[in-house]
Amino acid sequence: MNKVQIRGIDILAAPNQQTLIEYLLGNGNEIKKGKLIAINAEKIIISESNPIIRDILHNAEYNYADGISIVLSIKKKYPEYADIERVAGADLWVGLMEKASQFNTPVFLVGAQAVTLAQTNEKLVQMGVNIVGTQDGYFYKEKEDEIIQRIAQSGAKLITVALGSPKQELFIQKAQAIYSDALYMGVGGTYDVFIGKVKRAPKFWQNLGLEWLYRLLSQPTRWKRQVRLVKYACYYWLNRL
Repeated sequence: MNKVQIRGIDILAAPNQQTLIEYLLGNGNEIKKGKLIAINAEKIIISESNPIIRDILHNAEYNYADGISIVLSIKKKYPEYADIERVAGADLWVGLMEKASQFNTPVFLVGAQAVTLAQTNEKLVQMGVNIVGTQDGYFYKEKEDEIIQRIAQSGAKLITVALGSPKQELFIQKAQAIYSDALYMGVGGTYDVFIGKVKRAPKFWQNLGLEWLYRLLSQPTRWKRQVRLVKYACYYWLNRL
């Protein structure tokens, strides 16, 4: 699959979610290995002042366009990809789980509260997903090596990590250095959405690319995070993509 560059970061030019899923999992025997990371405007701005995050994004094998700002940027900078669609991380994760259930792909879940994780695990098992291990997100850094060894011993080929950014990306980088024979995906609060604990924006807002605004209106305390979008907007309008 071709890649494009936005602010120096390589991003998969996946036309839509289904194409990306097929690319990542293939026929079940050729699962891609590496880091699968959602890219949005906020993450790009953070990377410009945080060298650790910048290195992770630059070295990630599979960055994808999760934010509508990134999709619009790709369309502006690369007219040949005018039909590219946003791939929302929460939707991509569900799609990967559905495909994994068809192939009996071994999956390991990391992150979230113990109750949330248990409910997520139960729901996935009901879908036929082969869960080979779980670990909630409330562990000390000193336990990371032990957890990563459990992941390796489980034989998991798809590991999803819900620790929030940038903690999940840092964990994924460390885990991959020890156990590289798998695809790692950072999923933020996806488990909470999956079990219905947290509601996403209505489809109408999603289709308009305004899910970020819905979250801001629902959680006004997020306004400081959204300030970063102003800086990214300047990049967009000044063609500094």
